Amino acid sequence: MKEIKPGLRILAFALICAAMNTHGSELANKITPAEKGIMTKGNQEKRSVYVKLHQNKHLTVEELIALYHQLKRDAPNDYNFENEQELNRLGYDYLEEGKIRSAIEVFRLLVSEFPDSANPYDSLGDGYRAAGEDSLAIVNYERSIELNPGNYHAIDQVNILKGLELLVTDWGKEFFHFPLHFAEGIPYRGVEEVVFPKGWIEPDSDDFWSYVFVWALENKREVTAEELETNLALYFDGLIGGLSRTDQSKLIKATVQFDRNLDTADEATFTGRLNIFDGFATQEPLTLNARIFSDYCAEKEQLILLFRFSPKAFEDAIWEKLRTVEVRPTVCEK
Repeated sequence: MKEIKPGLRILAFALICAAMNTHGSELANKITPAEKGIMTKGNQEKRSVYVKLHQNKHLTVEELIALYHQLKRDAPNDYNFENEQELNRLGYDYLEEGKIRSAIEVFRLLVSEFPDSANPYDSLGDGYRAAGEDSLAIVNYERSIELNPGNYHAIDQVNILKGLELLVTDWGKEFFHFPLHFAEGIPYRGVEEVVFPKGWIEPDSDDFWSYVFVWALENKREVTAEELETNLALYFDGLIGGLSRTDQSKLIKATVQFDRNLDTADEATFTGRLNIFDGFATQEPLTLNARIFSDYCAEKEQLILLFRFSPKAFEDAIWEKLRTVEVRPTVCEK
């Protein structure tokens, strides 16, 4: 897995989701000083093996791997062989160039060099997933999880590949884990899954800002309208204010109003409205209508909150489209 800079992943999600496929979560990396060849104090005398290999990318991947072994054999103290990010970055270079088999070979080398580290298996899983070899991807993701149970990227990929996502849909999707890095004030533990139709970020699209997400919250039975108002204001203020490219002086704070639904013919638990600032597309204030569905899973001691949003009135046809996104029937099974 690439190192993901906090905030870049969800920003890219908002800006380019129309072109995004299910492999779109690896969007931005933070290059460490070691990856740039600027060594940490303990490696001041060593050069970057990534830079050396990158300079020789005219070679085949087999020849490049042979060069790596030659350098390690003949000049073990000259190059930084201790930092797994050296090979990791090279593998992702190949992956981003569409040279998937070459990426896999580099990631296989990475695993052999760092067999007790979680990240190489995660990266190899990404390679196999890009190649469509899902069974091998799962094997490597699960090995990464064994070594690092907190590797949410691998956990999310396994859930997707095994068909264990929270939401049933073929729309683009993203996963986030509480506490959310862009809204740490929301006091929950659990997971968020966000799904969005292709044109949701395009102002001229019928799907503009119409999307669905679900929260699976641990050790929680219910929420009140007031609690939702507070936490969704924190959510959208963090999402827009912290991650958009908007001049901060133009931003407005989100205001949220929810009421418990008393219409027995309507399955929604709450309905309401959010006034937010669209910092990703129009750079203008935006009003979203919302319907929230609440269900408690006793088997997992989780509260499932399904959110559907759209700027269009509840009578509009878009809500029929949003209703096609449902929580997976087996989500409460252990």
